Amino acid sequence: MRVPSRRIRNKLETGERVFGVTIQLAGPDNVEIAGSAGLDFVWIDAEHGTMDLGDINGLLRAADAVGVDSIVRVPDHNPSFIQRVLDAGATGIMAPHVRNVADGASIVAAAKFAPAGIRGACPATRSVGHLTSDWPTAYRRANDDVLVFGLIEDPEGVENVEDIAQESGLDGLLFGPFDLAQTFGLDGDIAHPEIVKMHDRVTAATREAGIEYVALGGWEPGEPEDWAKNGRMFNVSGDRGLLHVGFTMALNDMRTQLAGASQGTGVR
Repeated sequence: MRVPSRRIRNKLETGERVFGVTIQLAGPDNVEIAGSAGLDFVWIDAEHGTMDLGDINGLLRAADAVGVDSIVRVPDHNPSFIQRVLDAGATGIMAPHVRNVADGASIVAAAKFAPAGIRGACPATRSVGHLTSDWPTAYRRANDDVLVFGLIEDPEGVENVEDIAQESGLDGLLFGPFDLAQTFGLDGDIAHPEIVKMHDRVTAATREAGIEYVALGGWEPGEPEDWAKNGRMFNVSGDRGLLHVGFTMALNDMRTQLAGASQGTGVR
């Protein structure tokens, strides 16, 4: 019988911080490497990543294999897709463009079984062990443990963020500075004073509501360093960014070594 990971909730309940990484490439090895590095969760990015539902299933299995939680960033608020990734065994979901309380509440409802929500019930899915679980116990545990996050990345979402944090039932919020900077014609300048002001409003709303703020430290280029100090959940980087940085460093190191070895030889 499959025993779902509960790493994020267990650590938060004991006052610990949790650390994750964004996965945008459809390679289970990346998830396994994240787990072996000691990370607590992966964001499987089905909004901007190169993956389909079959790929997501493989990534979820890899997360289970290394004992890390798996949060799927769904591409929209479609209840059917939310149900399918949760049935496949995701620990939770993160939905983009939460603009008001109704958006947040509908996402939460899609992630929970009745009577708490509208998620379709089926005891034969991977998430509950393919008919090997006691259904009443399994669905109640699933409702208690599922994590549902929303991304505030629109002007309307910022204006409604206090109500969203207090009334929607979301477990936490993320701040999307890049979309906001694009909306306001700032050409990706997420350190602009107006974007910083919005960020501070979102973090204040989460603190007041007692829900989680998920800091995207090191993920968005140009993000102010102090943003990563907020909250207890931290997304440290992404697989694409880490690969780019790693390849660049390796190339530059090799060039430096060869430059030193070839001095006086005329070789470049």
